[in-house]
Amino acid sequence: METTVLSLWTRDRKVPRCAPRRWRGWLSFSLGVWWCVVSLAPVGAQALLRAVETPVGGGLGFVINGSNNYDRSGTSVSGAGDVNGDGLDDVIVGASSASPDGRYAAGRSYVVFGKRGGQPAELSTLENGTSRDGFVINGSNNYDGSGYSVDGAGDVNGDGLDDVIVGAPGADPDSRYAAGRSYVVFGKRGGQPVELATLESGTSRNGFVINGSNDYDSAGIAVSGVGDVNGDGLDDVIVGAPGADPDSRYAAGRSYVVFGKRGGQPVELATLESGTSRNGFVINGSIENFLSGVAVSGAGDVNGDGLDDLIVGTDPDGRYNTEHSYVVFGKRNGRPVELSALESGNSRTGFVINGIYFAESGESVGGAGDVNGDGLDDVIVGAPVATPPDGYFSGQSYVVFGKRNSQPVELTDIGRGTGRDGFVINGSNDYDSAGRSVGGAGDVNGDGLDDVLVYAPFAYPYGRSYVVFGKRSTQPVELSTLESGTGRDGFVINGSNNSFSGAEDVNGDGLDDVIVGVSSASPDGRYAAGRSYVVFGKRNSQPVELADLEAAGQLP
Repeated sequence: METTVLSLWTRDRKVPRCAPRRWRGWLSFSLGVWWCVVSLAPVGAQALLRAVETPVGGGLGFVINGSNNYDRSGTSVSGAGDVNGDGLDDVIVGASSASPDGRYAAGRSYVVFGKRGGQPAELSTLENGTSRDGFVINGSNNYDGSGYSVDGAGDVNGDGLDDVIVGAPGADPDSRYAAGRSYVVFGKRGGQPVELATLESGTSRNGFVINGSNDYDSAGIAVSGVGDVNGDGLDDVIVGAPGADPDSRYAAGRSYVVFGKRGGQPVELATLESGTSRNGFVINGSIENFLSGVAVSGAGDVNGDGLDDLIVGTDPDGRYNTEHSYVVFGKRNGRPVELSALESGNSRTGFVINGIYFAESGESVGGAGDVNGDGLDDVIVGAPVATPPDGYFSGQSYVVFGKRNSQPVELTDIGRGTGRDGFVINGSNDYDSAGRSVGGAGDVNGDGLDDVLVYAPFAYPYGRSYVVFGKRSTQPVELSTLESGTGRDGFVINGSNNSFSGAEDVNGDGLDDVIVGVSSASPDGRYAAGRSYVVFGKRNSQPVELADLEAAGQLP
């Protein structure tokens, strides 16, 4: 999954309690929704992305155009696996401000099927149920914001088709205000729309609902597939609820692992908190205003025990000495996990990654796959306001290698380039904020090592995303060297975005692909309808200079 830094919203004019600290002076109220200004790309940035809009077969990739004014498609994006069973991997695009059938900001999500060519995909054509290109998932109620977070979920129900998970953090299950809902939507071969409202009854064959526990929990603000955490052969999911108050610790946050299952019965997150449920387990944050669960992701098998693991990020709300991320190991039982227990290094449940002071490390985290080829899966942690040796607030990201023990990992040690725990990725220029979003990319260049994604929202002129190739050494990576196209460490994608993710192999060429969401784009004059871009994997390090490609009028 994905992990992205996105807009937060509320139904009144109060900044939501789960809004990360750094956003609280950067919010603007529009259309009844609080939008985080840092997440919105300038309209002019779209010129940098038009190269992939040209309908030329194959080539660099293809564009996915949003449907209606203010839908903001691309708010969240992710690879979805093979949802329809055609052998090509698919993608999912969230449009959390969409208003299906007049339900204001109920949100929509779109599953777009993989394809080999470069023809644009129009999300509007998916809404009537007759398209062969994918299907729409319509939100249930006003202000639910479904699609705020989306991810591929793996095969949750064991039918051989991959499934997806959709977060709706503004939903009010059983009148619990903004407790939030998440929905697992089962894979299917047809294009008929999925109505999330029908999943709430428990009788649908299309999936099931996961209901948040308490008012203001905002469960679903971050969701992810996590693989098979409990080893039962079904894939599982994780739901972040950063506004939750475990044991009366205000906004310490919770995350919930929900085990895969074959039926459509609802899952009540409250039932996971006791430790006796067979449906999953809860992960409790340790400190007030910790906002654990603001970022969550599957991590693969980090410790090599055969069970998939996960990573939970935090936003410590001004407590600069508590910038942590946590890797939680897979387990077969439903007992709660206390994040405080991981900090000692003696727990068998996982380990803590201690962040960099004043760096906002841990607000963006992701599974990275096996970056160094040692057989253990790795993770990536963003620190967007870190200051590496050659850049003031240029940001850093840290790849932390998988390991079998529970000893804490110190990002400061990795930053020196002398340890064995991973390597640092240093931002390019002052104030770039590289690492604001991070994630795994799969094997984009086909060298057998998994690659990672790093986003720098303030890189001149309109933001940049970087694909950093996997490597076995712990030497630092300088993002500046990727910009020339002459290095071997990866390549740059020029253009602004607010979400990105690895997309697996969408076009079937054997290389993993990337999807980028730009929710502020205005395709064909549809204001802020949003666009997303699938960029196909490639073996070289040449920058994806989309502005130059636009002038040529064709894909390479």
